[in-house]
Amino acid sequence: MVGRTLILAIAVVCGLCTTLPLTAQDYAGQADLDKAIDLKLDAESMEDLGKVADLCESALDKGLHQEDQVFAKQLLTSVRYQRADAMAKGILEEAQQRKDWKDLRDKAVAEVDKGLKYDDKVGMLYFLKARLLMLPDGNKEEAKKSIDKAVELLEESGEYHAKALVVSLAFTQDPKKQVEILTEAIKSDPNNVDAYRLRGILHLQEEEYEEALADLKMVTEQLAPGDLTSLQAYAETFAKIGKFDEALNTVNKIIQANPNAAVGYLLRARLKIMAGDVDAGIEDLDQVLVRQPRSVPALLMRASLYVEKEDYVAALRDVERALAADNGNAQALLMRASLNAQAGNFQEAIRDFEALLIRDSSNISVRLQLGSLYQLDKRPRKAVEIFESILKDQPDNASALHGKGDALLSYGKHAEAVEAYEAALKLEDDQKSGVLNNLAWVMATSPKDDVRNGEKSVEYALKACEDTDYQAPHILSTLAAAYAEKGDFEAARKWSKEAVKLAGDDESSAEIRDHLKKELTAYEKNQPWREIQNTKEGGTMDTIAGPASEVKEQLKAAEKEAEEKKPEPKMTEPAPDMAPVS
Repeated sequence: MVGRTLILAIAVVCGLCTTLPLTAQDYAGQADLDKAIDLKLDAESMEDLGKVADLCESALDKGLHQEDQVFAKQLLTSVRYQRADAMAKGILEEAQQRKDWKDLRDKAVAEVDKGLKYDDKVGMLYFLKARLLMLPDGNKEEAKKSIDKAVELLEESGEYHAKALVVSLAFTQDPKKQVEILTEAIKSDPNNVDAYRLRGILHLQEEEYEEALADLKMVTEQLAPGDLTSLQAYAETFAKIGKFDEALNTVNKIIQANPNAAVGYLLRARLKIMAGDVDAGIEDLDQVLVRQPRSVPALLMRASLYVEKEDYVAALRDVERALAADNGNAQALLMRASLNAQAGNFQEAIRDFEALLIRDSSNISVRLQLGSLYQLDKRPRKAVEIFESILKDQPDNASALHGKGDALLSYGKHAEAVEAYEAALKLEDDQKSGVLNNLAWVMATSPKDDVRNGEKSVEYALKACEDTDYQAPHILSTLAAAYAEKGDFEAARKWSKEAVKLAGDDESSAEIRDHLKKELTAYEKNQPWREIQNTKEGGTMDTIAGPASEVKEQLKAAEKEAEEKKPEPKMTEPAPDMAPVS
């Protein structure tokens, strides 16, 4: 046989034959090995390769001379790799679109394991196994072991050692370590596009812009000039260091190479926006949407630009188009809710935030905004419910405490509001002046004797004024009310006048200016100011406010009226006599 003759010739040349006598057992598997060699030369299908592998295994099981065993194992592992690799391509190259891809993956891994059973030093088998097991629902722990083994065994192979190193990145989260691995991959294969591209992107993410430019230049100008991902990263790197002309030149190359593709125009729009040219950004987004009318990223980006231009109608139109393309898009729902809230359409905004909570009930930011919207929609009790649910999860959430205090204040729960504000104040919230002002106001103006505290009110109001450089009329109004509660009407009149002055004399501030003047009138009569609100859930807000003596009388009258409106209790008629139950 030709195969056997060739093997013997190689053995003689290499000096592998010995003069020792060979027993029949040494040759028991030789016939199967010869058949395997002949079949391999003519193999045309996966089935043929499978028969080659089976014959090799049979030959090894029956017994072969030592040198023939080495050859048989090499042939066996080669065939197993060919079969596994062909199966893997059916998965990896088709992006797991096959319905049976998991079954095919299991068969491919089984082929690899059969090869490794006879030779566990074949790096390519470990490399293929790692890639297969890294797919969804694979064995990540076993994949890690396989890729580590592949890196070790392929160290002298150059190209495949580099490929194995790139794949091993998936098991390392440390960017510095990842850069080290990619640098080693480039040493093994200086032409590895993936290694240069990934290292460039990592440098970009770590804000190492000069290093990023060097790697991405290598890819875009030498190794893979048309590589879209590298061109995008290259342009972004230029933009990050303020070189917008170079960034635009890079993106223009993408557009010139693919004039009918939307991606280039989308990239250029982002660059123009970064450069501050909103109108030019909108023009490029128009081009994106001509090519991809249902592009959600482009629609939302253009909507945000319309918001910047205060064209809220156009912004809402784009958001609606984005939701028509993707009705569950969280960013689009959030943007539509914000636009509706800004327009005063609180119920529509609430519906979108409720939809967002259905998707992610743990999102604190969404819950905070929903609570604020309930408050704006005159549903403070519902707002308190939302804020309390947040505080159950995050007891130290200052924003939730602040919101809860505001909501309680709007329906007359002054003591509870004070408790919430004081808890928020201890947390040093970013919106400190708002908490200080509201706390000082309720302590100065509450009709409830057990809530008011002139000394503390002045203390909090002064801090709020300091935080706002004494330039906020409503906070100066609070300071005036605090001094009035303390009995210092001279100081109350001083700051009340300053508040009126700061409110201005234009038409838009007429309402607040008139209210501030009413407060000043009370202080001129040496009367402190009192205020209490009662918002009906989903309805109107009733406010009783004015000089202390007047509010006291109004509250008495309101209590008397409420008492008179109470229905008289009905007498319960006696139950009729009933026969005893037997």
